[in-house]
Amino acid sequence: MRGEGSAIAFEIRIPQRVSVDFGALPGLERHWPEDADNYCITIGGKSTFYPAAASFSNPECDGPFSLGPGRHMLVLSTKLEPESGRLFVLISETGDDRKT
Repeated sequence: MRGEGSAIAFEIRIPQRVSVDFGALPGLERHWPEDADNYCITIGGKSTFYPAAASFSNPECDGPFSLGPGRHMLVLSTKLEPESGRLFVLISETGDDRKT
């Protein structure tokens, strides 16, 4: 992904008892966009946090994005946030999120 306007689509399957949070640390969603450059994987109640070179957001660019167990069809796109000039990776589901 290079600059604003790039897009990637893919499928991901997240196992039971696993969740992934992009752009916020679990329980601290109110800290978005300050924590937008973090992601967290929680497995069986144990969370591991990772810093990222990217800043993450939901498709509206107004908060974090989370995924629970199941099959997810995702689209990652990029958008330049005009107030800060920060480049965000927007994460959205295509609607085909069957739990298989």
